[in-house]
Amino acid sequence: MRRGLISLLIVTTLSQLSAQSLSSENLAHLYRSNEIGFRWHAVKEASQMKIYFALSYTTKDASPEMFTIQWEDRNSYSQRQGDILRTDSIKLSPNETHHGEYAVEIKEDSWLLVMNVTMVSSSRNRMFTQLIESNYPVNGRVSDEGQTIFDHYLTEGKNYTIDGPTKNDRLFLFYYAKDFPSPFPPFSKQTGAVDPLLLPDSSFNIANHATVTFSKKGLYLVQADTNSAEGFSFRVEANSFPKYTRIEDLADPMVFVSTQQEFDALKKSGGDKLTFDKTVMGITRDKDRAKRFMRSYFSRVEEANQLFTSFKEGWKTDQGMLYIIFGPPDEVRVASQNEIWYYKDTRTKFVFLRKGSVYDPNYLTMMRDDKYTDLWFGTIDLWRKSRF
Repeated sequence: MRRGLISLLIVTTLSQLSAQSLSSENLAHLYRSNEIGFRWHAVKEASQMKIYFALSYTTKDASPEMFTIQWEDRNSYSQRQGDILRTDSIKLSPNETHHGEYAVEIKEDSWLLVMNVTMVSSSRNRMFTQLIESNYPVNGRVSDEGQTIFDHYLTEGKNYTIDGPTKNDRLFLFYYAKDFPSPFPPFSKQTGAVDPLLLPDSSFNIANHATVTFSKKGLYLVQADTNSAEGFSFRVEANSFPKYTRIEDLADPMVFVSTQQEFDALKKSGGDKLTFDKTVMGITRDKDRAKRFMRSYFSRVEEANQLFTSFKEGWKTDQGMLYIIFGPPDEVRVASQNEIWYYKDTRTKFVFLRKGSVYDPNYLTMMRDDKYTDLWFGTIDLWRKSRF
């Protein structure tokens, strides 16, 4: 009897979810911590797109929960209902993570794979989507002891397995030591677009499925065919990343909240803590405010690195910059070629355009406008006074 009630509840819940348009769905949970965690990595393998995923349940509750993942095929973000491909039921204990795989056939035209994740007992739902298109397809993955890496960064000095297309015996790796610049403010007339012609500093090849230790920090591109736009990339960072712990690493992210003179002083401080602290004190004008500022600001920097790192560090992306200064958006709307962030308190929206490349097919750049000038400097002033 109980099993029948649970099955009925699952069917009822899923049917209620099937008529939601993605363009009208608030996807702010993508950038906020939630007890329902869902991460995925889509890899092109011959005529299929394989989705490696991890579902986690982070809570202080003691009881296990039943979750469903409804996989759905849609033609557009505005389509209210697509074709249900499959439904998985997964029972998770508190603070448990389930790893799985799901393969779907590749179509000639672009389409959306929608993933509806629902906690059955509360009907709490989270929607996720993967745009599957022919431009710049990702055709490989990195794993650590058999588990797929979902982050776009690896740790310097650790061992990782690199998997490319199964038909290829060897893979080509290109290394870029380029130090990418920080983004321009949202009111700037300049932008930092992806350079599609980045020249590698070095290259080498490895056996497919080989275990590799990366000893140089920077960007790596992996390709099976160097004449195609297919491949996948990742950064290699110090073992503290996405957190910054060294004084010499703290200066660059301060560019958003410091004057040119202050920033120059921070850069010249090198690894000297006394000089660095003195400059921060000059910004905040108070010791306690300085402590609150550093704790809150670099907590945002760490989160931005976790969320937005791609071919460059997360804090250097347009999304990362806005996340650090304004916090996570209250609403997120997604369409085929853009993403919009809304902040309710300031009644402000920021529009990002999709500017993909082989280094990151989903990379977004912000539409800048001088109307953001007052908001930017007003918020920076609050940061400097530790009134965030």
